[in-house]
Amino acid sequence: MKINPEHYFVLHGGKTIKDLDELVHVFKTIDKKIFDYHVNDSKNDFANWIRYVFKSRKLAEEIEDLRFENLHLIVKLLEKHLEEITILVVNGGSSSLKFQLIELSSKNAPIKGIIEAINLDRCNITLTLNGETTTKNVTVKNHDEAVALMIRSILDNNIIGDLSEIKALGHRVVHGGETYTDPIIINDKIIEKLKELSSLAPLHNPPNISCIQACMKIFNCPHVAVFDTAFHSTIPKEKFMYGLPYEYYEKYKIRKYGFHGSSHKYVAGLINEFYKIENKKNAKIIICHLGNGCSITAVKNGKSLNTTMGFTPLDGLIMGTRCGHLDPAIAAHIGTLLNLNYEQLVKIFNKQSGLLGISGYSDMRDLHKTENEEKSKLAMDMFIDRVVHYIGAYVAEMNGVDGIVFTGGIGENAFYIRKPILENFTYLDLKVDNKKNEKNEFIVSGKDSLVTVFVVPTNEELQIAHETKKVLKL
Repeated sequence: MKINPEHYFVLHGGKTIKDLDELVHVFKTIDKKIFDYHVNDSKNDFANWIRYVFKSRKLAEEIEDLRFENLHLIVKLLEKHLEEITILVVNGGSSSLKFQLIELSSKNAPIKGIIEAINLDRCNITLTLNGETTTKNVTVKNHDEAVALMIRSILDNNIIGDLSEIKALGHRVVHGGETYTDPIIINDKIIEKLKELSSLAPLHNPPNISCIQACMKIFNCPHVAVFDTAFHSTIPKEKFMYGLPYEYYEKYKIRKYGFHGSSHKYVAGLINEFYKIENKKNAKIIICHLGNGCSITAVKNGKSLNTTMGFTPLDGLIMGTRCGHLDPAIAAHIGTLLNLNYEQLVKIFNKQSGLLGISGYSDMRDLHKTENEEKSKLAMDMFIDRVVHYIGAYVAEMNGVDGIVFTGGIGENAFYIRKPILENFTYLDLKVDNKKNEKNEFIVSGKDSLVTVFVVPTNEELQIAHETKKVLKL
């Protein structure tokens, strides 16, 4: 980060320090008397310079109480700070913008936030800094204004001193079609191609693109698109094809694509590392990403073999407000019966169905509180039934399973959902440790269980940051 001359640090004796690289060099030869002049019981000029000029609050706090005898540690902390790769992960929705600033060496996210209800009276921003979360109402009319608010939130909270400290932006893009099966560096040509793919994801890709364009106006660093569909590009053709006229696939690319790819890839990577330690090769894993949106993926040899979401994220499991799998004739029947057009049907199936449509509650925690109500119990039973169905199907497809993983808000926390799901797989000699399950421990299966059951917090943003770093070779 370059600073104006009036902000240069002047050492006792007159020597000028222009940036943190020079400060490291100076510290390697600095005289104790000069150091003690600037750092004593009443002040730490170096920490204050770092805090107020470079806006690096964390680094300032780390060195604030260190003295001359700790000089080697101060140098080490400065060098670590200078080597840090900071990536901003952005996820633009139709009326929202989520972001996380990620420091890759520590896997720390010093700030994360979401701007919701863009261009609506109830628009607000929720920020999480140092574990504390605050929400306030704001006025934001479009993605350009949302990006500007995101930047102010990062700079005003002294997370970084300048936008140049951000090495790259990683953008979540929902649909890459068959064109993009890996992350890609974004340029004008890529933007145009993404627009062409919007026909496959009209609800998701256009706002993704709008957010990317808003960010590219301000951030001069590289921008990378990471696709939700990419992890599932390894699904075999017999599994991704639908029983429709083949020309629909050839002309219109109608097929299963799968989603939640960054989450499934992140979790699969963690579990495969576990099995490497256990000297288990070619592990067969079933990952249950259960949140407001839900999907299950069969992972064999680290690659997606099959997944529950299909041409859109609507297929598969019953979700918070999505219906999940149903007979396609139902759409035609309801449309004719109620005189509904395509947009109205899409709204019903995406926003008014699932757990909400069955019970009036879209949140599993509310269902748990009201499980004595008939419809709440029915919604929970239906949810459990569909998860059991797909786990069983994927056990058969892989001819066995080594590990079942639960992630997402429901998967990570709802032990009362995991237990009845897993009770259906005792035939695999799967045994649940109820105490561990109720505590949401990393492994919730018993020691003598032939199938290991994991509870793993997902981190899609960290996965996107890692993939951004990889494609840019940072």
